[in-house]
Parts: sequence; C-alpha cells; structure tokens
Amino acid sequence: MTEETSSPTRRRVIKAGVAVGTGVGAATVVGSPASADVGDPVILGAVNHGSGSETLLVGGSASGPTLSLRGAPGWSALWLSQATDENLPQEIATGSLAVTSRDALIIGGKGGAKAYVNTSRWANRTMAVAPQRILDTRTLSTYSANILAGSAGVTSGKLNAGKIIHLTVKNVPPALAEKATAAYVNITVAGTVSAGVLTAYSSSIAKPQTSSLNWWGPNQILSNLVEVQLGSYNGNGLAFAIHVNAATSVIVDVSGLILSSPGTY
Repeated sequence: MTEETSSPTRRRVIKAGVAVGTGVGAATVVGSPASADVGDPVILGAVNHGSGSETLLVGGSASGPTLSLRGAPGWSALWLSQATDENLPQEIATGSLAVTSRDALIIGGKGGAKAYVNTSRWANRTMAVAPQRILDTRTLSTYSANILAGSAGVTSGKLNAGKIIHLTVKNVPPALAEKATAAYVNITVAGTVSAGVLTAYSSSIAKPQTSSLNWWGPNQILSNLVEVQLGSYNGNGLAFAIHVNAATSVIVDVSGLILSSPGTY
C-alpha cells in the first residue's frame, strides 16, 4: 500500500494490521474498526466511517499514484456498498463514487450532477414500447403533460418558424423507472407552409446544425423515424427538443427507448 495524503493532515492506510507508508513506521494496530476521520487509519477488511469528514487526494501519476490499492488474493482492492437511489443525495460532489442497489456505478459529475456508469451485462438495452403519441400541435392541450416549454410557439395548430418545443418521455413506461438515455420517435410534419427543416436533439445541448426531417413545399405530410438523445430542461430529465425553420404541424410518436438500467419492467 502507498501512503494516502490529505489536507490538512494525512491518513495512514493499514493492511493486515500493519501501518505502512513513507516516513511512517510500521505499527501493530488493534483489529477493531477505526473511524476514517482525517488523521485516523483506514483498516482494510473493517468498517470505516468518516463521520462526514473528507480526505482530498492530490497529485500523483500513472507511475507514482497518490493512492494505490491492492487487495489480498480473493479480496477486492476497493468495495463500495450498495445504496438505493432514494438514499443517495440529489447532488454528489464531483469525483465521488457510489453504487446503487441495481449495480449502477455513479460518479459525481460537473455541478454535482450524477453520471451513471452501468456495469451489468444489460447496461444498455433497446426496448420497443407500445407506440405512444406525445405531441400533436393540432390538438396541443391534449399533450400538455409531455410539454416542458415552447407551447407559446404554437399557433393555429402549427409550430412557428424558428420556434423550439421541449418534450419529455417521462410518461412513457419504463423511461422514468429505468433511466432512458435515448428514444426512438416517429416525427411527422403535416400541413406544411413552405419548404423547411426539422431538427430533433437533446434538450441539454444547443441546437445542432443538422436535420431530422426535410420537406420541400407546402401542403405536405412527411415522417421520419429518429433516434434522439435525451437530456434535461430546467431540471426536468428525459427531455428532447424540436426546432423547425418553417411553420408546420408536428406530430411525435414514441416507439422505443434505450434504457441504461433495465430490469424492472
């Protein structure tokens, strides 16, 4: 084991009852669990509780890591206990690690956002779902539960030129329960006014200079099946956006999901 440094003090890493580390003399320790507060030893194979304190690791390289873990034969070098999603904080510090009860590894991302690294053999699964219409601008109020923003850009049943509408698939089982990351949507334009382009994209990003559906004149009905990445809009997840550069009615039907944590549906 190498020494783990911390700020403002340091911890010693204990293995097999012996403290080791540069400048730290070996010492026999009592085999009872230690609290892992700053300055106290961490004992491999014992329960260590930090009581809310933190240790910061800085520096290091591939050839000389700040902290190196090596378990005994048959033992894991690092073991994280599972926690249910509801017992995890809404935001976790950048770089923090946690494991859910469904074996998904969570890494604290930028701004406290949770990044899920799915570790099971079913990590990503495409699932066909019963086709569900989530938008028809001709009868907009019927689909209000799926609209996060942009309703004001619809008049006379058409999404106006240059306008964006943000939609969510949270009401499409099992998107919410199993953390959908993308959706297969059949997008239809109807009653076109002039030639135009529609772009479907994640609500988490700026509108890309791409097209998902094109039409070349008035009074057309055209559709296309699109795989669209899901993102977040004003804290609402499972969201994607639709932009048109020419006025048209827009109909969106969901026919499939890409799930990052399947298994309960």
